[in-house]
Amino acid sequence: MAKVLIAGKIHPDGLAMLDAETGLDVEVISDPGATLSADKLAEADALLIRYGVLTAEQAGQMPRLKVVSRHGVGCDNLPVRELAAAGVPVTIVGPVNAVSVAEQVMAMLMALVKHLLSYDKAVREGRWDVRDTLSAGELAGRKLMLLGFGRIGREVARRALGFDMEVWVHDPFVSSTEISSRGCVPVPNWRQVLPEVDALSLHLPLTNETKNLIGAAEFNKMKASAILLNAARGGLVDEDALAAALKGRMSSGGAGLDCFADEPQSPGTPLLSLSNVVVSPHSAALTGEAARRMAVVAANNVIAGLKGSLDPALVFNLAALKEAGHGL
Repeated sequence: MAKVLIAGKIHPDGLAMLDAETGLDVEVISDPGATLSADKLAEADALLIRYGVLTAEQAGQMPRLKVVSRHGVGCDNLPVRELAAAGVPVTIVGPVNAVSVAEQVMAMLMALVKHLLSYDKAVREGRWDVRDTLSAGELAGRKLMLLGFGRIGREVARRALGFDMEVWVHDPFVSSTEISSRGCVPVPNWRQVLPEVDALSLHLPLTNETKNLIGAAEFNKMKASAILLNAARGGLVDEDALAAALKGRMSSGGAGLDCFADEPQSPGTPLLSLSNVVVSPHSAALTGEAARRMAVVAANNVIAGLKGSLDPALVFNLAALKEAGHGL
């Protein structure tokens, strides 16, 4: 019987799929702060991971491991190359959360441009005359720059275009023809055009190259009224530099943040004290609909991984597996 270890709660429909599969012994560690013990790791034939981190050392303690199924699309909490070297595929859930995250990005952008939070607060405090400040703006005609044009970036672009925004895109892995075909403007040098951008939305993985990609130098180039949006990964933005900018020359701008370098955030964090910042608890992908889709795909990846029938499109470390001389 194959042992399946699940780190974190998943939607009941995904769990039901695994329970219905014959020959599986499923154990769920629902506490997000729990440490994956060496004895449980040693017994696991498959790991479905939503919460926490699997280190290279821990991966080395899993001689039976045949597949790691990530309940999401980011794998910075996994030793991807080490697993590939051992012949273990790491799978992701694909585009199932793209719509949810894209909607969250647009919601944060709308809240900031329309000043929804400050207007709401003013009305509740009896300051009806806030309407005469004309602080609220319109999305139409504004320039939105997307750094990254994968599944989520494309969904954001589609929605922004629907609001009559001008969408600029920088992604060295996507052709200019492809970007243009979707109604967007390809931008080879995104830093060069920062002074023209009204909103900058990040859709990148966290790597050594992208860590603190957006910092003081970038904020100094942006419009005073510019908006930064990050529903991708914490660590892409120098948060101290962002707080300083939003309290200083970009005080008429803002930021919509779904993720942070350190999570959960402490209440006293400087960014959380600013009225021109809209935040959410890394929950952009956590709608009921997306959670079900993620759990079902993640569970199916476990089953397929144990049977040797994985969809290559969902194998995150496919290239690394091939380089290490392993196939699916």
